[in-house]
Amino acid sequence: MTRETLLDEIKKIIARSKDWATLELEYAKLTAAEKITLLAGAAVTGVVCFLLAITALILFGIALAYFFDTMMCRALAFLASGGCILLILAVVYFMRERLIMNPIAKMITKILLK
Repeated sequence: MTRETLLDEIKKIIARSKDWATLELEYAKLTAAEKITLLAGAAVTGVVCFLLAITALILFGIALAYFFDTMMCRALAFLASGGCILLILAVVYFMRERLIMNPIAKMITKILLK
């Protein structure tokens, strides 16, 4: 009689283990889906912000050129405006590690390790 009881207990343990493994797999799938959604949302937000920043940079460049137009001829004003934008781009390029790479790496690790 104890042998049947022991076999019944083993069957219950195996059934519960299967249920537990199924639930853990579902939890892992949901966690992965959440993290992928957060990364995709951050990527889309980054692309939209980048496009808006490029648009703003173009408009500020034109405004700066018209501001310089009051001091010099129009062609030199646009060249000076382009030079200012190239200077800003050079600064961003040389500081890309601190300004771009590190914040992105921190955000991705925070999302993935959360």
